[in-house]
Parts: sequence; structure tokens; C-alpha cells
Amino acid sequence: MGEEGSGSSMPVLYDYQIESMWNSRQLQQPQGGVRRKPGRHWRERVQHAVSHALNEYYSTPYDVRCEIPVQYMLEKWWPKQHTGFESCSHYWDVKNKVTGGICKIGAANQQLHEPAILFEQFQIPAAELNMELSVIIQAAWMMGQYSDSLLIQKYMVSYDPHLITAHMHFINAFSHYAFGYIPEMIEFYCLLEGRKVSYVNNPSSLGRSIDYVTLLRGSMEESGTDRCLCPNCMERHRANLLPAAERRSTRLHIS
Repeated sequence: MGEEGSGSSMPVLYDYQIESMWNSRQLQQPQGGVRRKPGRHWRERVQHAVSHALNEYYSTPYDVRCEIPVQYMLEKWWPKQHTGFESCSHYWDVKNKVTGGICKIGAANQQLHEPAILFEQFQIPAAELNMELSVIIQAAWMMGQYSDSLLIQKYMVSYDPHLITAHMHFINAFSHYAFGYIPEMIEFYCLLEGRKVSYVNNPSSLGRSIDYVTLLRGSMEESGTDRCLCPNCMERHRANLLPAAERRSTRLHIS
């Protein structure tokens, strides 16, 4: 596992290592025997555009945001060339689907005003697990007057049930150590499919998530995923997911 310069000797488990593990498996099995050309892959470019668009959209005051179509923000950040996409037609197909998906996000969140957290990266020690957990929270909202009524949203390019499950457990474990409670709900928006997956937590959720993250760490260490995450690759991934990075290593409180 990689380590941050936080003075801690514990290994760090990053949420995007989960994606690296799944993505590396997919890239090892190219469709039709055709290997991906060198360069920035289209999924990275799409994620970069979506992250910046939603960050700008939800950073806008609520009264103003209601008058701005979210697809306008996406258009500002969308890649102007189809470099990295499979073809010109693929470029337009992905753009149309992602635009539809991001419009559903805007419509579904009309009743939500100011986010409690917006595209921030946090790192927190989890002494019980003998490691630190680092996670990028794309958006979090307070659903009620109580501190544990937290809704966390994650925006993904495409639907992958195994990856969603892994992120759900990772977010639960992180929230437990960072906030002192787990979210009331976690929502995953899968843009290409226009699909939303929601998890409503219950009293048994935390135990399952802690067990899952412990097993996940062991699996990733055995696969050597962490050795593929050089500083340049990690910084590029942060740039894709985190338009305005702010790292925190202290215990978090949301009011």
C-alpha cells in the first residue's frame, strides 16, 4: 500500500485502488484481440469532464443553479476531440448517453440545496484495521436535522455491480472512522446506463463493510495492485475525480 507524508507508519488504502484493480483486469482482456492505443482512455476523459461539471454546478448558489441546465456545465468540460475514444461515432454515442445521465442527476437532486461535502479528498486512520483509509467524496448531503442523516453520492461512468459493492463498503468503513457513523444512504449514478443504485444502511451494515474492506485490502496486496500506482498515475487520477482537492487527515464533523 502507498503511504502519505502524514507521519503515520500505517499503510494507506485508497478508494481509487479499487477501480485500478477492476480496470486492470478489463484492460488485460481487450475485446476482439485489439489492444487499446496509447494515450488517455476515454473513460478517464469522461470522468474528468463529469467531475468538473458537477463540481461547478453544485458550487453555484441554489437559486442560480435552478436556472442553469446541468448539461450546460457538462458541455463546457466535455472533450472537444474524440482522441482516446474508439471512434468518432463512439464519441458522440458516449456524449449523448452521459448527457442524459447527468440530466437525471440534476433532476433527482432538485430538492437538495447546498452539499455538505463537494469533491473533497480525506484520509483518516483506522487503527482497528491497521491502515489509513483515503476516499474522495464527490457529493454528500444532509437529509435531515440529525448528523447521521447523511446521503453520499458517487458518479460513475458505467454500471459495474462488483465495483459498486466495493465502493459502498469502503464508504461505510471510512465514514465510521471519519464521522463516527455510517451514511443513512449511498447513491451511485451510472451515467452511460442512466441508472441509479441506492443502498439504505441498517445496524448490521457496518460490520459487513469492515469485514469486506479487510478482505479487500488483503486481496489487493496479493494482486500487487498498489505497485502499479506510481505518483504520476495517482496524481492523474486525483485530477480526474477531484476538481478542487482538499485533503484532511483529522476527524471530520458535519453540522
